Amino acid sequence: MAIVIISSADETTRREIAESLARKLDCPVLSREDVVERATQEGVPVGRLEIAVLKQSVPKERLARHKAQYLAVATTAICEAAKTHPNLVYHGRAGNMVLEGISHVLRVRVVANASRRLAGIERRLKLSSEKALEYMTKLDEDISNWVRFAHGVEMNDPHQYDLMLNLDQISLESASATACAMAQLPDIQPTPASRRIMEDRCLAARARQRLGSDERTARADLSVSVRDGRVTVTYMPAQARWAEAVPDVLAGLEGARELVSTMAVSNLLWIAETFDHDSTAFAEITDLARRWGAAVELARLIPWSPDDEEPPPVDTSDEAAARQYIPKAHDLTGGIEEDVKEAAHRTSDGGLGATSEALIDSGLFGGSRVATGGAEQIAGIIKAQNTYSLVVVGDVFVSKGEASRTRLTRELCATLHDQTRVSVLAAKELRRSFLFDKRQFLRLVASLAGAAAVYALVFTHQRPILEFLGGPAWKAWRPVATVSVLVTVPLVAYLYGTVSGLILSWLRFE
Repeated sequence: MAIVIISSADETTRREIAESLARKLDCPVLSREDVVERATQEGVPVGRLEIAVLKQSVPKERLARHKAQYLAVATTAICEAAKTHPNLVYHGRAGNMVLEGISHVLRVRVVANASRRLAGIERRLKLSSEKALEYMTKLDEDISNWVRFAHGVEMNDPHQYDLMLNLDQISLESASATACAMAQLPDIQPTPASRRIMEDRCLAARARQRLGSDERTARADLSVSVRDGRVTVTYMPAQARWAEAVPDVLAGLEGARELVSTMAVSNLLWIAETFDHDSTAFAEITDLARRWGAAVELARLIPWSPDDEEPPPVDTSDEAAARQYIPKAHDLTGGIEEDVKEAAHRTSDGGLGATSEALIDSGLFGGSRVATGGAEQIAGIIKAQNTYSLVVVGDVFVSKGEASRTRLTRELCATLHDQTRVSVLAAKELRRSFLFDKRQFLRLVASLAGAAAVYALVFTHQRPILEFLGGPAWKAWRPVATVSVLVTVPLVAYLYGTVSGLILSWLRFE
């Protein structure tokens, strides 16, 4: 049951190679166009979704529900088609991403011959060479933007593929023959483990489809995971009213051995003036949230005090969105139909929208909001929710100098802790406190070496030490002996405690 996924920006090229390969493998062909048609029939507005993304007429985090539904339909369609035949050929833009991590999937990237493609556009659309080239360039840009939105990867990244075929030097027939030969290699054949992964992936996709299409759960942003047929649906505390319907919605789901619906027991609050979902802080916070089974809530702090002449500008084109960026609060259209006017008035959101989208994709999004002011406003948010196990302060006071930023950040952390009694850390301290990295490893080695040296010295010099502490020599060196004990015991305790704590952190014990 090898699955060959052919990706290319040129629909004609990928379709011709896919059909040629399917004849060689004697198997069916499934196309992106088939998947889009199926998704449209199931109520996913794929066309309007693509237009909204390409025109950037709506914050992407508001489109996350529709994207999740579309990807669920695509995954289900490919997996179900693969069950009906030993082999399957799928061609599209980035279909390889929906079956990422499955060993019997051959990921092929086809780079179409530019001259041949340009001639086809001129002939099909009756355009001049200049207009055809302009059209092709814009089309490639739009497709790249869509793939980046849908899958979070660059379409031309070679690391996403097992085979790259450039048709400038080889023919379509030779390209399909090459892919056919690779598809029959032992490395691409299914194993019990890869089949199990694919079955779980398909089951998770069908569960997401049900949850997204049922009106009782369509407005909720639920995280679905499947392992060996055990379906786990995780929801945030604010979504409890929707989550009550999850068992009924998923009742009778074929292939599900067990259904577990669980609420994230705590939230992490990430406070920042500017957010970056590609930053180290984002990776560390999401890693910690997964380990704790927690959601991540974002709070954008725009510093302002009454002494300032006027408050800083905030995007208020949609008052609800400015106050609380929670996709589930929007209507089922996801804002697609009424966004063009809104886009004209949007100001920078400091990366809040893109980071919200990244958290939604990770299944960790707990909501987001904007606060204008200082520690009092953030403390009010923390006290109102009262569900945070940790507050992380990221990039704030960005207009200040480095020294001022550091001082103001420390003051903000201290004030929030004093007012809320919740653990508050600066993002720079997060790794040292909770995560294990190379620096922590070196610290572990140094502390372990220090503790081992102390114990080795004590056990190899027991008689002199005992005489020094309680023998005849003690009377002459009483002050020195007392100071030695006062220094050595805390030192050993510190080294032992550091080693124990770092080992537990390494093993991911909290």
